[in-house]
This record gives sequence, structure tokens and C-alpha cells, in this order.
Amino acid sequence: MKNKRLLHPKEAAHELGISTKTIHRWDEAGKLRTVRTVGNQRRIPIEEIVRLRKQGEQPTERCVLYARVSSMRQEQDGHLARQTARLREAATSRGYEVVQVITEQASSLNEKRKGMKRVLNLVGEQAVDVVLIEYPDRLVRFGFGYLEQAFGWRDVRLEVLDPPKHQEPTEELIQDMLTIVTVFAGRLYGPRAQGVRKRVETVLKECEQTEETNGTGQPHHETAP
Repeated sequence: MKNKRLLHPKEAAHELGISTKTIHRWDEAGKLRTVRTVGNQRRIPIEEIVRLRKQGEQPTERCVLYARVSSMRQEQDGHLARQTARLREAATSRGYEVVQVITEQASSLNEKRKGMKRVLNLVGEQAVDVVLIEYPDRLVRFGFGYLEQAFGWRDVRLEVLDPPKHQEPTEELIQDMLTIVTVFAGRLYGPRAQGVRKRVETVLKECEQTEETNGTGQPHHETAP
């Protein structure tokens, strides 16, 4: 920035610790004075950077809250309301401007979820800076990392209140298997899927305990006398 009188929006954003989208919004709202080059490119005078720093101007990030439950019973029991309240509290504590609150009762495997499509539209239009959810599976059951990366391409952060805890390889494998069982059991058995999941979970835990008893994590083989 030394000896430079006009800054590119990316340079100005870096100096102020904000995004280039915020620079553009401030310009359109009249909070930031810019000039145009001969080629009609936006540039920010260095004096504006100094002025904003002195004022301690902080950007307000726009946030959409997304809450979801799988069943009507969960919604009636208040899970959706509590989830939404927790997200609101987190957004307030982080200084976000909540522009939309999207709630729905639907399966995470439903690719026609209206609420999910609204979130994607907001991200695609860059109408928000942050998507705030409670758990990864509130948004998607599989492919969360891919979605997080795709949001990043639009300069939108995907924030989770309770990130998944670190798991040992065996625990991670069990959770993956349970997820797969839950998904396909739900399609095949509908309301009875939870019972199928519990039975499979019991079997997997018994297998894990057997490995721990053997002490090696390897299959136990009886030796012939």
C-alpha cells in the first residue's frame, strides 16, 4: 500500500479485513467513496481506508439461518423451534444480520426440499455472506464438504454450531454404516426404519466390544488343541 493512492477493491478489502462484496455494498450504500478509472473500474482512495480505520467501521455480515427436522412429531415436540432459537442466539452473538430464517420439516434425502432450494438461491445470488446451521446433517446427509467448497466459490461461509467430533477409525466406520442403513431403511420401511437402525447399531456395538476384548482389533481365531 506504500506510495499507492488508489487501491483495487481486493486490496482495500484486505486492508480493512472485509470481503470485496462488502466493499461493493458500501460503495452502493454511500458508506465508501470510490473513483472510476478510464476503463470504468472501481478504485478506492487511500484516504478512505484511513478514514474507515479511524472510525472503526465494522462490516455487518448477512446471514441466513437454516433449521430442519425430519418428522412432524419432531416439529410438534418443539425440536424445530429450539433449533431456530439456538441459531438466532448464535447469529446475534456473532454480530450477524439475519436476513432470512428458513425452517422446514423434510428428510435430508429429499432433493426437492423448498427450504434447501431457497438457501441455494441465496448463495447463488450472493445475497448472504454466511449460512448458519446447527449440525452438518441438518443441511445434507452426504457430501457436506463438497457443499462447503461450492459455497466458498460464491464467497459464502457455511458455519456449523456443533462441528462433528473427532472419531476413531472404528467409530467413524460405524457411523458411516449406520447412516447408510438409515438412508436405505427409510426408503424401504418408512416409519419402521428407526427400529432397523437400532438393531444394526446393537450388532455393530457388539462387534466393536468383541474386538476390544480380543485386544488386537483383529479377528479372533481359536487355535486347535
